[in-house]
Amino acid sequence: MSAFETRLTQAAWRSKPSWAVIAAEDKAFGEGMLLGMARRIGATIVEVPGSHAAFITQAGAVADVIDRAARETSAGSANAAR
Repeated sequence: MSAFETRLTQAAWRSKPSWAVIAAEDKAFGEGMLLGMARRIGATIVEVPGSHAAFITQAGAVADVIDRAARETSAGSANAAR
């Protein structure tokens, strides 16, 4: 539980790329709120059809975003090392 009490001094999204998969029919949080948060952190936004459980109903699309994020991040790291 101490992890929940630790003060965050530097949010990773401020210095690292972020991606957000937004389910268009999400009724748990609402598309507007999720899009707003993703835009605020400068995330690459991918919208998919479906509900809050997009990781289950749109598993292929979510996996594609994870794969893309990994490739883009590792390509950026390789370019930075040059």
